[in-house]
Amino acid sequence: MRMNKDQLRRALRAQRRLLPPEAQETAARAVHAQLAAFEPYRQARCIMAYMAVRGELSLEYVIRDILLSGRTLILPRCEAPGIMTARRIADEGDLICGTYGLMEPDTRCEIVDPKEICLILVPGVAFDHAGHRLGQGGGYYDRFLKESAALRVGICHDGALVDHVPHEAHDEMMAYIITPGGIIRTGCDTTGGNRHGSGS
Repeated sequence: MRMNKDQLRRALRAQRRLLPPEAQETAARAVHAQLAAFEPYRQARCIMAYMAVRGELSLEYVIRDILLSGRTLILPRCEAPGIMTARRIADEGDLICGTYGLMEPDTRCEIVDPKEICLILVPGVAFDHAGHRLGQGGGYYDRFLKESAALRVGICHDGALVDHVPHEAHDEMMAYIITPGGIIRTGCDTTGGNRHGSGS
């Protein structure tokens, strides 16, 4: 019997909370290595990442890499329920503790038009091989992604890649999923406003 969204969220949140710090560290390094070999990431000049919270896979090494390479790093900021902006970050000093205890850009950081972003690294509670994503339930990314033609890449722990993610028509999809174990191309073209695969 398939789980609904709430059941799957609860199960996978509990699973990732059990990951010890050393496993989180290994996963963060492995995903950085996967991205370093991923041509769309290597070519992108403006990349949106995220600050991990509550057991999400950390992008600390990826964020450091983007900054050191001189590329534009974008991080999300929660502005209101369900609404977030993309803001440019110059260094870690631009971050403050904000919504949900998440480190996010200070209000003084420049807001970037979603259309200027080349690649978005998207966190998720779960993803499936078709490119469906299960988020935290607030709708922040679904609303934001509708405004951007950037390549969407889901990032998660290996255990969060599941056979089936419950989904609805308004749920945004991923072109790739990257886990510590590998890179999955979903077959979903998320550029230029086409956000759904042939099976949706």
